[in-house]
Amino acid sequence: MQGTVNFMKILKKIRSGRSKRVKKEMSDNMLSASILNVRQLELHSKIAELKDVIDYIHIDVMDGIFVSNKTPGIDMFKNAKRFETKPLDVHLMVEEPERELSNYDGASIITFHIETIIDTKTMTVNMEKFERIAAEIRGFGAKVGIAIKPNTTENLLRSILRKVDLILVMTVEPGYGGQALIPSTLDKIENVKKMGFTGIIEVDGGITKENAKDVKERGASLIVVGTGLFEDEDPLEAGKIIKE
Repeated sequence: MQGTVNFMKILKKIRSGRSKRVKKEMSDNMLSASILNVRQLELHSKIAELKDVIDYIHIDVMDGIFVSNKTPGIDMFKNAKRFETKPLDVHLMVEEPERELSNYDGASIITFHIETIIDTKTMTVNMEKFERIAAEIRGFGAKVGIAIKPNTTENLLRSILRKVDLILVMTVEPGYGGQALIPSTLDKIENVKKMGFTGIIEVDGGITKENAKDVKERGASLIVVGTGLFEDEDPLEAGKIIKE
């Protein structure tokens, strides 16, 4: 009898643990910490300080072509992959994402821009190119994300809406950290929801503890914050407010 009781207790703990993991995976209130402007030597200490409030580490990869800025994306990724335990959220701001993918095997999310797969003759998504990139990302065991710039119409998303796990709505022009959120871009979040997208809506650009609530109320489930987190007087408290 005692053995049965102990077994039931153990089984209950296992089920409870599974439940918590599923709940975290499906959470609508996730925070991805952008390390774009974090010195790599300070990365581990800063992430350790915020370990209780962040769900992902966000890595911006810029090639100097798709956007004017350029980042050492591979080095940032390798550093985070080697020393951090939080899952990695990679955002490819590059002209040819298919050439970069193999560098980021091990990420939990890999997002590329819809603007890089548009057929300029028909102004529609090149589905063959999309499927090829998406298949390689899934081959790494990562979620497939598609990003959209502020001035790109969200109607382009319709053809791939059910083929991606995540849509990243940019609320600033990609390429630089520390920009102010463009208010009109918040409509894109609501429009993506109205289209019937049921996956993760990620939002990146100019998000702070002051405007995070509005962004979430529009429908965001994963928020990217860099400057508004790491440069706050109290980063941990800022993270807690953003996740409220």
